[in-house]
Amino acid sequence: MELQRIIPALFTQSEDSPVRSRDATLYLLRCIFLMGVRKPPAKFFVAYVLWSIALNFCSTFYQPIGFLTGYISHLSEFSPGEFLTSLQVAFNAWSCSTKVLIVWALVKRFDEANAILDEMDKRLTEPGERLQVHRAVSLSNRIFFFFMAVYMVYATNTFLSAIFIGRPPYQNYYPFLDWRSSRLHLALQAGLEYFAMAGACFQDVCVDCYPVNFVLVLRAHMSIFAERLRRLGTDPSESTEQRFERLVECIHDHKAILRFVNCLRPVISGTIFVQFLVVGLVLGFTLINIVLFANLGSAIAALSFMAAVLLETTPFCILCNYLTEDCYILSDALFHSNWIDGQRRYRSTVMYFLQKLQQPITFMAMDIFPISVGTNISVTKFSFSVFTLVKQMNIAEKLAKSDEDD
Repeated sequence: MELQRIIPALFTQSEDSPVRSRDATLYLLRCIFLMGVRKPPAKFFVAYVLWSIALNFCSTFYQPIGFLTGYISHLSEFSPGEFLTSLQVAFNAWSCSTKVLIVWALVKRFDEANAILDEMDKRLTEPGERLQVHRAVSLSNRIFFFFMAVYMVYATNTFLSAIFIGRPPYQNYYPFLDWRSSRLHLALQAGLEYFAMAGACFQDVCVDCYPVNFVLVLRAHMSIFAERLRRLGTDPSESTEQRFERLVECIHDHKAILRFVNCLRPVISGTIFVQFLVVGLVLGFTLINIVLFANLGSAIAALSFMAAVLLETTPFCILCNYLTEDCYILSDALFHSNWIDGQRRYRSTVMYFLQKLQQPITFMAMDIFPISVGTNISVTKFSFSVFTLVKQMNIAEKLAKSDEDD
């Protein structure tokens, strides 16, 4: 199959194939490299630096400024629908730029996390264990491409919808360009805005999907680890010393899992916190636009934008809940292993290890609130509060009336 030859990590390998958990982030890390936030390769140093400057200047640094300057310069020329379309994206663009800077500062932690995954892979000896990781790797990469498709569909839909009505998608401010003056200026501004937004969406995929990619393969290792714990003490041919060595190996496995989590924790804490701050406002403005102002083309673009915004936090929050349950499964697995007949040293070590396993793995958003489905629902519900506030204050009707008067 041609596609399998081009992107092999998208498909589940056979159980006899060597296991590489780091392949779960293969395409993610390649795209992060294309974001221009990695060390420039010696062979293409100049080309990489120029590309990094172009992409990050347009998408990371100038785009948030362009939105704000555009509002200041031409606020009276926006229709209500255009203003809300631009505003909902502006908030997300500001948050995206912040998340990109966080990942830029901590990008080496991804390499450290993959090095820990390599350590975990050495413990996989059974065909069933390798197959479990292969499935997690392929699922992780499929989710990454799904994220990319949703985000790019939004950018393209918005661009095409705006071109159809003869206006730039967001009406950002660009010096020396006045899209009202000629078709050439309109084409140039629309092209610049599309390049900046497509670049921002590309960046957003990377900074939003990396927690899902890493945690999916972590859950596969935790499931295998649980089976390893259940088998402790069940081999009658093991000596007392060998039995204790197996337990110590499992303790080292658990330490590797905790090191992996601690390696990613600062990056996840920062990026998810930023997204939690804006998701309610962004979804609120999008709902107002869809219900009150959007035509068919802009409604489709707004719906794809809403799907992209929900993807930024929801899948990872769900995985965090599953991760907590996985920790309880680990403690149950150790408790149900054959430890009662062990020697005193073995039993006391099991008791200490059991206490450690009962401490669930959790991620916090800047140590302020837990990253979970409950928190995600709470911040998402804020969008309905924004929508209700606008309705009660008749802001939408006033904007529409003002637009008709103009």
